[in-house]
Amino acid sequence: MVTCLVTDGAANMGACARELRLRHTICVAHTLNLLIKKALDQNPVLSDIRASSRKIVGYFKSITTAKERLTKVQEQMGRPALKLIQEVDTRWNSTYHMLQRFYDLREPVGAALAGLRTEVAPLSSRQYEIIAECLKVLSPFNDATVELSEEKRVSGSKVIPLLLMLHHALEEEEMGLVQTPESTAMAESLRGQLREKLNNLQSMRIISLATVLDPRFKKTGFFSPNKAAEAEKRLTSECTAVMRNSASSSSSSSSTSQPHISEASQPVTQGSKLASFGHHSPADQAPTCRCKRNSGGPKIPG
Repeated sequence: MVTCLVTDGAANMGACARELRLRHTICVAHTLNLLIKKALDQNPVLSDIRASSRKIVGYFKSITTAKERLTKVQEQMGRPALKLIQEVDTRWNSTYHMLQRFYDLREPVGAALAGLRTEVAPLSSRQYEIIAECLKVLSPFNDATVELSEEKRVSGSKVIPLLLMLHHALEEEEMGLVQTPESTAMAESLRGQLREKLNNLQSMRIISLATVLDPRFKKTGFFSPNKAAEAEKRLTSECTAVMRNSASSSSSSSSTSQPHISEASQPVTQGSKLASFGHHSPADQAPTCRCKRNSGGPKIPG
């Protein structure tokens, strides 16, 4: 049974879901990839740094003597021999990994280039400073991408908490942890795109229910108490409907075989703990109490 169709954000995919009358949500990892690439591409200084980094990485990967020289320099410095990583245009986090490795190897790379006959110039200290601060901004997005790309664990319930984490991380960056104009501009661009593209996901039924049902998050994973209350109310309503339908089906089934109440319905109708809350009828109260108690209780560590 298909409960939800997950696609990219293309309009034709949304139209397809509506035509098939299926619940539809966008792939958050794919959307993050697009908005981060946009933030990277619209920053001309950072684009120049990326281009220079790609050129240097390509040089060390394609020239055997350069590759051997870089390995030897790292050994002389008493460091493990690491390889540079090349950027892949279709995956934003390859840019992150390229810049991270390039920054980590900035001293061996500079020393290796100085001992080689090449026109490839090393980056300046100012460019390395920009890389370092941009990596601070991008690090939470890399963590979120890794979490959302899990194949063996469910990720639907993580979407809203991860967006909240990114929101807080960008607020901290804008409060002074990054100081270069390039990194500040990128943080502002990412924050605006997150607000425009993804903040409405916390109101999406299937995502909000997944979050409130996850014992690690419950109501604490939401941006605001109002959104958490809406999700709890939605969950309570759906549980109530399921319980009523189940009770109705049990009653219909038992009435055809015996005149008295079935054993399956006795725990609720004969004064269970769930039915003891409030002054409503047991059938109305039971699912409400269970949902509220579970959604508001202590969280289970992840």
